[in-house]
Amino acid sequence: MNSFAAESKSPTFSFMHPRRVHKAVAIGEMFTWSFLIIGMILKYSSTTAAVVPIAGGIHGFGFLCFVIFTLAIWVNNSWPASWGVLGVAVSAIPFAALPFMLLAEKKGLLDQDWRFRDGEQPRTVAEKVLALVVRNPVRAVVVGVVLVAFVFTVLLHLGPPVDVEKALSSSS
Repeated sequence: MNSFAAESKSPTFSFMHPRRVHKAVAIGEMFTWSFLIIGMILKYSSTTAAVVPIAGGIHGFGFLCFVIFTLAIWVNNSWPASWGVLGVAVSAIPFAALPFMLLAEKKGLLDQDWRFRDGEQPRTVAEKVLALVVRNPVRAVVVGVVLVAFVFTVLLHLGPPVDVEKALSSSS
């Protein structure tokens, strides 16, 4: 099957096909991992610590985007639980999102277009949430950005789970 055959059915949303979205967020997450790791190298080589807070925030956003879209595509395409859990788990492993996406694409797990636009009725709570997003994408993006900003702000105020410098100095 042509890799973009499913996309041709709905030209209005072809740029938002699950395959394209997942590829974009996987590539984005890979670049944010790179930025964060470079920042950490600069910090722990005593060059500068200024990059880590910026890179950490950007990576946090990329991480959340990958997880959210992986969950949405898991529900939309009715992935087996093992694929869904693996898709979410790879977000915590540097540079694993892109190979996962490529494998999922090769196995045909990203071929299906978004459901629930043309009258299909959702059954589960997850499908109902997805249907709201698919049927009202602009509103969903606005609500999503507000929610991500809220979670991001709360996490920034909480700070890192462990003060690494303090933990290292107390262990010496």
